[in-house]
Amino acid sequence: MNVSKTREVSFLTWGTHGHLFTVRPGVSVDTALDCTTSMLDTAHELMLAAEEIDCAAARVAATWLIEMAGAALEAGRISPSK
Repeated sequence: MNVSKTREVSFLTWGTHGHLFTVRPGVSVDTALDCTTSMLDTAHELMLAAEEIDCAAARVAATWLIEMAGAALEAGRISPSK
């Protein structure tokens, strides 16, 4: 059985220095999806907490988690050429 794996995807642009982080290639897509679910659940909880306590740090953390989740999804996407 051929297990789909992630490919390298960079994320979190840091000013003019480029991307700060990269999703590792070769992770199973199932693992990447599990991580994505956890990141989005945590981001959702952070956003709810940020609303209640008006916390900018929680909003920033949630935004970073959402960007990480998007990169993990992109890393698991099958390229159109395959």
